[in-house]
Amino acid sequence: MCRWMAYSGSPLLMEDLLFKPQHSLIDQSMSSHSAETPTNGDGFGIGWYGYQGKAGLYRSIRPAWNDFNLRDLAAQIETPMFLAHVRATSQATVQETNCHPFRYRNWLFVHNGEIFEIEKMRRALLFRVAPELFSNILGTTDSEIMFHLALTFGLESDPHAALARMA
Repeated sequence: MCRWMAYSGSPLLMEDLLFKPQHSLIDQSMSSHSAETPTNGDGFGIGWYGYQGKAGLYRSIRPAWNDFNLRDLAAQIETPMFLAHVRATSQATVQETNCHPFRYRNWLFVHNGEIFEIEKMRRALLFRVAPELFSNILGTTDSEIMFHLALTFGLESDPHAALARMA
């Protein structure tokens, strides 16, 4: 189980949403509402769109509440749009490449939950990913496979249709 948030609006400092609200994402990472795990402490990530027109990315396997770099970055990064994600792993290993968001060019992707019995179809799903996208898959999560399937199915030209086909 994971928690995530997305923001799109006037530029603001990330810390205004990640740290300051009463039920901030950092607070949610310390107190999961899942029966399976008491925290979402198996890593986190933030992805943002800045003034360069590129998607920035910072991910770590540390718990979000215990990463001082995140606190410093969030106090300095002002952006009109970002995604943030805290992770409690279900099956995939705790490693940085398994932390969300996932990025391809200017696309960022996060996903909560898991594909039931993914191990029975992982190979078949991976074979459906376009060959030119395959080298961008760095981790082992079902979420990253889903993202690359959506890219394969036309996410860049028709997001709704690509996500529907992926699902």
